[in-house]
Amino acid sequence: MEFLESGGEKIKTKSASTPKVDAASKYRKYSKVYAKSKKKIKKKYRTKATYTTTTRKKYRTRATYKTTSHKRYRTKATYTTTTKRAYTRAASSEDLDDLQGDEGLEKLASYINRNFNHRSGGPHTAEGVERTGYGDCWGLSDWSAKKLAANGYKVKVVQGATSASSRHRWLHVYSEGRWTSFEPSLVTKRYGSKHYTATCGRATTVVKTYNM
Repeated sequence: MEFLESGGEKIKTKSASTPKVDAASKYRKYSKVYAKSKKKIKKKYRTKATYTTTTRKKYRTRATYKTTSHKRYRTKATYTTTTKRAYTRAASSEDLDDLQGDEGLEKLASYINRNFNHRSGGPHTAEGVERTGYGDCWGLSDWSAKKLAANGYKVKVVQGATSASSRHRWLHVYSEGRWTSFEPSLVTKRYGSKHYTATCGRATTVVKTYNM
């Protein structure tokens, strides 16, 4: 390009031409940058995956804890079974003809646990319990009282209020120089095969007596 000075002399200057751009080299450069950024992104996801794996390990540890807890429950179940075996020792109908003292009460409770069960609204007489194999607290108490009386025990059929009934019945039995409670309903499987001395109410009325 040419320019004129004030004196009229021409001055030549180099033209500022636009530099040529190599498209191929620019593409390669862009590809490298993109590839690097992609690798960084992948590394981030791998880090997240590693974190997830670590988290899962924690859950596996928790699962192990649950297994330990279940073992404790199995131990408890074994204990319960052992307790119930106290009422599964030999107690046939022939054994009920010679009941004496506290051992006789144990035999009777064992027989009730193996052969009868409590049922609300069930038979409330000894005959109904014998016929069906179950009864309510009245029926089981009536059956037990007659068996004990036949073996010479002094028996009171008592009644009182509980959280489930206002007219619950069980027995007071004179054995080995003292009065003791005999709960034919609670020794059944329905109520967890409890010991015959367990009670769930306070006696307020004596309904019937035997051998007194």
